Amino acid sequence: MPKALLPADLLTFNQILITGGTKALYSAIAAKGYGYANWAGGVAYNMGMPTTASADYLRGTALLALASPIFRILRPAQVDKLRLDIAKSYLRLLQRIMRSGESAQIDRDITLDELCGLYLEGLERNGLSVENWNLHFPLMILKRRSGTAALQAFWSFLRDSRRRPVHVGTMANLAVIAFIYRQSASEDIKCRQMAGAWLSRNPTIYSSDAVEKRFCAALNVLRPAAPADLAAFLKLLDLDVGAAQERIANQPSWPPQTRSIAPVSAPGLADAGDNCISDRTSAAVYEALIRRLTAQ
Repeated sequence: MPKALLPADLLTFNQILITGGTKALYSAIAAKGYGYANWAGGVAYNMGMPTTASADYLRGTALLALASPIFRILRPAQVDKLRLDIAKSYLRLLQRIMRSGESAQIDRDITLDELCGLYLEGLERNGLSVENWNLHFPLMILKRRSGTAALQAFWSFLRDSRRRPVHVGTMANLAVIAFIYRQSASEDIKCRQMAGAWLSRNPTIYSSDAVEKRFCAALNVLRPAAPADLAAFLKLLDLDVGAAQERIANQPSWPPQTRSIAPVSAPGLADAGDNCISDRTSAAVYEALIRRLTAQ
């Protein structure tokens, strides 16, 4: 459970943002146990960068960040302002939550509706549409297919992905991209259009076949250390675990990739951080996944 935040804490966080910037702000709030701050740190640190640290990339920054074409038209100073405005929107949201409660404190993470409002506010302050946020279309497709009840479970899993070992974030990332590719061939024209719009904004994403193969391989590697809620997350996306595992069994040896995104260097275990690798079993899973995902 997150530690309760008091009005004095919000004043401290505001000062941290002024003096230390967005990365320091998210680190300070994440240290109190708030999953969104931990998750958002990946955006603040990696937003707009042509490459990212492997550990952060594999935790799902392709989903955390904004669509890549945006950074062809934004200057570095504009990207920095966007980072700052999203962080300020988060602090304003925390202030609103505190004022609306019966007690002058906060002891919960933000909801999905609050998340969407936060990003909408931050993007619009910079003349950008919410459609430039990489989670917008996946959320809209999932809502259309499964209703609003599925969205909070989806968000809860993603929000906490950076607290988990790196390979869990990788699985979530690949699963969502596989979901988008499948929806690009949906019989529902609205889902098909939204999936196509997402793919058009992310021209460096792996091809559909490559994503499916990586999804299956990641699932195979993850099985010994899979969290209990992974199956429920995949079910939300209509990704059949049994079918995927059967596909793995029928596949030939791992093929070379035919289309790649920006190269990602494989880090040593020390680069991943103590929170990512907690024991030798996790280390072996992580190393195997790195080798598969970075195979040339």
